[in-house]
Amino acid sequence: MTVTVGGRLRTAVLAHVQTWRPYTVWYVGLLGLAGAGLAGERRLLWLVVAWAIPTLGWLGGHYLSDWFDRDLDAVSKPHRPIPSGRLAARTALGWGTTAMLAVAVLAVISGWPTAVVAACAVVAVVAYGLFLKAVGLGGNLVRGLLGALTLLFGAAVVPMFDRRVLVFALAFWLHDCASNLVGTLRDVAGDAAGGYRTLPVRHGTPTAVWTAVAFYAAAIVAAVIGAVAFGGGAGPGHLVPLAAVAVVGVVALAPLVPRRRALPVRVALRAHEVLVLERLGLAATVVGLGLGVATAVALLVPMAALTWWTQRRMRTWYELGPAERPAERMADA
Repeated sequence: MTVTVGGRLRTAVLAHVQTWRPYTVWYVGLLGLAGAGLAGERRLLWLVVAWAIPTLGWLGGHYLSDWFDRDLDAVSKPHRPIPSGRLAARTALGWGTTAMLAVAVLAVISGWPTAVVAACAVVAVVAYGLFLKAVGLGGNLVRGLLGALTLLFGAAVVPMFDRRVLVFALAFWLHDCASNLVGTLRDVAGDAAGGYRTLPVRHGTPTAVWTAVAFYAAAIVAAVIGAVAFGGGAGPGHLVPLAAVAVVGVVALAPLVPRRRALPVRVALRAHEVLVLERLGLAATVVGLGLGVATAVALLVPMAALTWWTQRRMRTWYELGPAERPAERMADA
């Protein structure tokens, strides 16, 4: 009986960890911190607020996303926690709702500007999960908007923040639209089977690939404008990290272009995995503009290492199923 209870507990904990997508959670916290730093916040408590509340909302959003997608996942990804029965749908809904309510309460306590931004983010999460994910580019735009809102949430902890932050909000909106589009490229067959009319399902993978490339290029241009606006007085050296980030982005997207007409799922997944690491660098670059290079490096190094490790241990299995990565090996993650 002890073994059985222990095994069930391990299965339940693993199901929750898989739902969290731990290779994604560091990014959103960095975005909140970047917004606070750009806005001039230096008090530790408010930096923690800018970090923690978006991270909590991100985790809650994953629970709700999996609850909204439970029927689609039952068709295309039955190994995931809810359709496999390892996580009850009502449990996912309960945890997701509780997290969002906690975000709302904490945001209100933090002040009306953060409350407004948090409310917009919650509406975006629900709208995306309910219907926008299935309707094409509109879903990508709303999903990408969450990155911009996270940056603005961090900035909103300062009542009168610098309006130049809006340039970086645009950059992360465009960037996350590109990243989300690449994510849809790995799910074309499953989305089509589930009735989801995503951009690659409706208009083909070549259109989706070029749209993602255009979004990414525009994001880098906006980020350069923001970096010049915030760090221009320090000379061109502050653009070096941004250039390095852009190189990684090109490495991620380049394999998609020549294979855009018959894009293998693994190629799309690999591109998204690289973008998950690249966006940490982009967010850390912005953290460096507000809080200093030393702070940015101290945060980026362990987060990038954890992201790489958890993606390597969990990502392929979670996206492609036990045929691609045995469940027994996954249980050791």
